[in-house]
Amino acid sequence: MSLLGPPMKLGNGGARSDGKISAKALYEQRKKYSNSNIIMQETSQYHVEHLSTFMMDKADSIVTVDDAIKKLVLLDSKDKIWTQEMLLQVSDKSVRLLDCENQEELENFPLSTVQLTQTVLNKTRYASVLLMVCQDSGQSRPDIHFFHCDEVEAEMVHADIESALGDNKHGKKMRPQTLKVNQEKMKRHHESILPPSALKSPAMAGKGRVAALSMQGIDRQEAVTPEESHEELAQRIEKDVQILNCALDDIEIFVARLQKAAEAFTQLSQRNMHKKSIQKGPAEGMLTLRAKPPTEDEFIDCLQKLKLAFNLLAKLKKHIQNPSASELVHFLLGLWSWCCKAVGDQICPAPLSPLTCPGMLWTS
Repeated sequence: MSLLGPPMKLGNGGARSDGKISAKALYEQRKKYSNSNIIMQETSQYHVEHLSTFMMDKADSIVTVDDAIKKLVLLDSKDKIWTQEMLLQVSDKSVRLLDCENQEELENFPLSTVQLTQTVLNKTRYASVLLMVCQDSGQSRPDIHFFHCDEVEAEMVHADIESALGDNKHGKKMRPQTLKVNQEKMKRHHESILPPSALKSPAMAGKGRVAALSMQGIDRQEAVTPEESHEELAQRIEKDVQILNCALDDIEIFVARLQKAAEAFTQLSQRNMHKKSIQKGPAEGMLTLRAKPPTEDEFIDCLQKLKLAFNLLAKLKKHIQNPSASELVHFLLGLWSWCCKAVGDQICPAPLSPLTCPGMLWTS
């Protein structure tokens, strides 16, 4: 990801400056949807995002499904949910979770272990959520899994699993009709699909965490050239503030992802310490996927953004407030230290761009 481009985040879905979606971007969006969401004769597959898994346990105040939903809502309100993409596959024997990249099986829930499925609609920022309660013979308490159905409706996946459960328990053949209905819905959605960003312009700034001072506080002597007007100088400062806010947002997202991976790795290690069997335990596949650290390129991208943020703070130290430049430097140094500990000494010196400007904020 280039750090020297326009001050906006990636993810505009290929929208042109006039707000229209390009034919190539529309084709790629439809192709991705088609490859992820498939309904065949006996097997269906949906792209989902795993939100969280809770064990039904009195010690965690989760006694009922409603308790688990309340906990999910609470975590969402505190921005403590980190989504993980995967494929949810339903057959007449099981519900499987697959890695999106290599199709490796993460979890396999035989239908006999699925106790309950339920939709959770418009309770969190993830409007369409599927809840699934599973317990196999080796578990003393059931697990409650939450999946955001981001490309199809949660009701579709719920109806599919329920029809598979019904046929498995009662020997009926309800699922073929359910799959036929779902297939028609997916076909209509596929024909009408448009990336959400095609309907709106990309945001220029992040969360607006840093505010520029008023134009009256700008010293005319800081103009790059004598010809640069006071208004042009103010616009340049405002643009730098917008870039800084975008960089800060992306850095925090990356560090949050890193923390979630560390938490999953700790949980996985604790499970392995107390495990007697070499077989994979319940929910371990999802934990393994979550515990994967970011790639080297992603680390370098974050380190580049940290360097960019330091450079911008050096330029903007007289022009930002709430928080001030010095406060942000201390904040970013903490994140820098966190990333360096996670990635080691080999990768940290790798980012050469953007170059560190002289007179950084170390003395401010």
